[in-house]
Formats: sequence, structure tokens, C-alpha cells
Amino acid sequence: MSAQIDYQILLEEVVRTAKAAAEQAVDEPFEHGLKAAYYDILDVVKTQAEVMEVPLSEIGLGDFDPDSLLGPRRAA
Repeated sequence: MSAQIDYQILLEEVVRTAKAAAEQAVDEPFEHGLKAAYYDILDVVKTQAEVMEVPLSEIGLGDFDPDSLLGPRRAA
């Protein structure tokens, strides 16, 4: 197996795990912080993939928008 495939598998697993954990977070202050951390991870992965022209579907982000983790904005 080539190193590039190994890295792709690793990245896919990180994305899969971060998505699953973020989607399971409950509506509590500590969980909000965790969800924000997962958002940051997934947003960086998505941005870098776009810059490097890596298809999002190849890394598990094809049908997922990290912004969906932010939820509705509250009025100040």
C-alpha cells in the first residue's frame, strides 16, 4: 500500500470520527465547546482540501457542511 493511500485512510478516519462525535454532542455548555472543536477540525480539513483540489467526496466531506454544526445564530 502506498503512503498516499495510508494518509488518505487516516484522514478519512479523522473526518468520520469528528463528524460522528459532533453529531452526537448534546445541548450542554461543555458539549458546545467540543462541537466547536470538531467544527474547527472539519473546517480546516475542508478548506485545505479545496485549496489542494482534493475532491471532498474522497475524504468523507462530500455531503457534509461543517457550518451545519454551528446551529442557528442567536440574536445579541
